[in-house]
Formats: sequence, C-alpha cells, structure tokens
Amino acid sequence: MRVKLSFILLLIFGVFMTQMSAEVIELDLEKARSMALQNNPTVKLAREGVKKAKAQVTEARSGFMPQINAFSNLQHSWDLQENKIPNFLKSSLAPTYTQVGGALKTVGQKIDDQELIQEGQGMINSVDMMPDYLQMAFGLENVFSYGVQLQQPLFTGGSLLNSYKISKISVDIAEAELENSRQSLIKRVTSNYYNTLFAKSAVSVSKAAVKSARENLEQVQKFYDQEKASKLDLLRAEVQLANLKPNLLSAKNRLEMSISQLTTTLGLDEEMEFVFKDSLKYKQSPYLDKSLKELIELATRNRPEMNIIENRKDIVSKQLAMARGSRLPSLNLSTSYQYQGMRNDFDFNSDDFNKSFSTSLSLSIPLFNGFKKHSQVQQAKVQLNQTREQKSSTLDGIKLEVKNAYLSMQEAEEKVSTQELTIKQAKEALRLAKLMYAEGASTQLDVLNANLSLKQARMNYQQSLLEYNLALADLKKAINEL
Repeated sequence: MRVKLSFILLLIFGVFMTQMSAEVIELDLEKARSMALQNNPTVKLAREGVKKAKAQVTEARSGFMPQINAFSNLQHSWDLQENKIPNFLKSSLAPTYTQVGGALKTVGQKIDDQELIQEGQGMINSVDMMPDYLQMAFGLENVFSYGVQLQQPLFTGGSLLNSYKISKISVDIAEAELENSRQSLIKRVTSNYYNTLFAKSAVSVSKAAVKSARENLEQVQKFYDQEKASKLDLLRAEVQLANLKPNLLSAKNRLEMSISQLTTTLGLDEEMEFVFKDSLKYKQSPYLDKSLKELIELATRNRPEMNIIENRKDIVSKQLAMARGSRLPSLNLSTSYQYQGMRNDFDFNSDDFNKSFSTSLSLSIPLFNGFKKHSQVQQAKVQLNQTREQKSSTLDGIKLEVKNAYLSMQEAEEKVSTQELTIKQAKEALRLAKLMYAEGASTQLDVLNANLSLKQARMNYQQSLLEYNLALADLKKAINEL
C-alpha cells in the first residue's frame, strides 16, 4: 500500500514539475506571425541570400577598378639554356689578319722584329677556319625578381558593365524571393493558427454537447424515477451521452495535433503552452467590394513572382548582350615596376638587383573559337524565349489563384450568414423540445434530435468561419497583402 501511494505521489510530482517547466505564451495571430518570421530557417536563408547578392554587387563593381598586385619570383636553372649566335670574333679579327699580310704559317715567325706566336700557345692558321656560329649560355643559375604590377581593363565588349548590371538585378530577385518566403510563411502560420482556433472551438462545442446531454440524462432520470419516462427514453439519453464523450476526446486530440503543428511552424519547442487570445470570428472584408478584375490587376502589380520573372528576363537580356560582346576585341593596360638580380649562388645583395619600369597595352581579337560564341548567343536567345513563356504561365496561375480565393470567400461569407441564423433556430428548437417533453407533449427522441441539430449547427458555423478566414488569407496572399 505504501509503495502504491509513493508511486502515485511521485507521478503527481512529475506532472506538477512538467507543468511548471513548460513556458506559457499568450498568443494572437500577429504575435504568431512575428515569432515565425524570426525563427523560421527558410526566411533566415532568404535573408542571407539578400546579403550574398549585395556582396556580389561589390564584387562586380571591382572589375572596373585597377588590380594592383605585389609579386616575387625565385627561379633556379638546373641546366642553363644555350643559344646559337653568330661568331662576332671572326668578323672582328678578319681586318687584322688582312693588315698583317696573310696567313700565319710557322711558329716563331716575326713581323717587324716582333714575334706574333710563341711556341706552345697553339695556333690558328687561318681566320677562315673559325666557326661561323657559337653555342653560348646566357644568364646565371639563380634569378630573383620582385615588384608591383597594375592591370586595368580598358574595353571588354560590355562584359564588365553587363556583369555589374546583372549583379544589381540579382539583389532585386533576392529581395523578391525573401518577400515570397515571408508571404508563404505568413500564409502557413495563418492557416495553422486558424485551424488551431477551429480545433479549440470544436472542443468547446463538444463540451457543450456533452453538458447538454448530461443535463438531459438527469432530467430523463428524474422522469423515470417518477414513472413519467420509459426505460427506452432513459436508455436513449444514456446512449447519447456515451456517444458524445468519444467525440469530445477526439476533438481534444485534434486540438493537441493542431497545436503541435503550429508550434513547429513557429520554430518553437514542444514544451511550449499557449493561451490563445483570439477566436474564430467574422469580420467583413473590404476586398468583397472590389471586382475580380481589380483584384487580379492588384495581384499582377504586387506579386513577387512577377517581379522575379521580369528581373530574370532582364538578366537573360544582359547575358545575350555579353555573348554578342564576346565577339569584340578586348583591350587591357598593364604596368610593372620591378627589381631583378642574378647569381650562381643564393647570396643576393642590393648590388645584384637592377630596376625596370614598363607599361604595355594588350589587344586581343577573337578570330575563331569553334563556334563557341555563336552557341552562347543561341542559348541566350532560347533562355529569353523560355522566360517569356514562364511569365505567361505564372500570370495565368496568379489569376486562377485570385479567382479561387475570391469565390471561396464569397461562398464562405454566405455560409456564415446562414449558419448564424441556423444556430438561433436550433437553440429555439431544443428549448421547445425540452419544454414539450417536460409537459409530455413530445418524446425523448425529439429532444435528442434537437440536441444533435444544435451541435451540428454550431460545428457548421465554426466550419464556415474557418473557411471564410482561410479564404480571406488566401486572397491576401494572392495579392501579396497578407
């Protein structure tokens, strides 16, 4: 007995601690939207996309500016390259040979009492025997250079300018995608929030039906005890109450599921508990005073999808211009200021380096590239046509979305008006049925039917309110005013 009591106390303590640990949040629709926009990863990702697009504008703008780079280079030649050059010694010695009067024939021969060739030095008998070309290596094994280089594009066939314009258009696309993500998230939160309110109202309606059935059972029980009601009437009242209890449990379960789905959409933990400050209600929409044509025109102007399509069309047009411009020559300016030194070892010092300063203009003219440029132009033209078709398809989809939401809202508004009257009639019918049954003028079955009719009328009314508010949210989303 003590073990059982301890277990019960422990269970009660655990439930109490769970309730204490759960955070309670008072929630209305605007707060739910704000929390979702703050926590939702899709919107966060879209915000980062805008930042990235803005950074790409800065990157594209840098293409117009000069690029200045410092450089250094150390080169070691394992085998110096030899070049074949004309023998400049042969041409320079030929006049001297002629002046001394011919070929040198013997060792020790003298001219003007001066010995020209000493014994043991070797001898060239004739200048004509010298080679016409020499193999010589130029430079030293190690070459070290450092300096600064400036490069400035002067003409690129419009490539830099169009790239910059494309980057700016990409910012507009990223911002439109962010707005589209926001609208989609707000629509999802609104739908989940209204469905949760509907589930909450369904619980209230089920509780009211159970309460009414219990009161009816108590009344029938009194009549049965007084022998004013039959056993059949009592059984019917008991069966009705028994049937309504599972419906109440199902309504509570649906409410829990709706809250869980809303919690996930808001990006919150499951431990959260909500106190809902709103309830499903009817508020006449100003959009019902507008024509369908006006709403479609409004959607066409406001929808971010249309902005995205137009911007993508502009990007493709710029890409087409870039493809055509790639056929044009390109002109670049380059300036270099450097020091270079050479040694056979690595013991460089300041005396080993020589300064150089040069500027060059580079002109590149594309002549043939295997029809690559032509293919790029054709691809850009195809993409431009695809964008036009996509715009037409998107516009048709928006028109259909607006029309469906508008008609659904009109239909739901008519249902709301009808169901309000139906509830009043059902309440009056139940009151009369109870009164007549108490006076013995009607049967218990009339009371049960009236009670069921009132429950159904209340549920239909809540359903019509849900449909109206969801249709209104759909319409606001369709014209980008959610």
